[in-house]
Amino acid sequence: MARLTNKQKVEQIYHAAQQYPGKKPGFLARLLGLHRSEVTRALPSLEDYQLYLYEDERGRLWPFDPKK
Repeated sequence: MARLTNKQKVEQIYHAAQQYPGKKPGFLARLLGLHRSEVTRALPSLEDYQLYLYEDERGRLWPFDPKK
């Protein structure tokens, strides 16, 4: 299996968070077949692609639309 580019990985993480709002990075990692650290390390890169998530006080990830 080919290794995902950073952009592909970030987009997959973002779309998974949209599909499963309020889930923790570990859940998204298992869903995508990634290691949890890959998900948490990729989170800062989301902004580079204008994809926004926010993390609540319990570590859950939520889609964020900056246009609103």
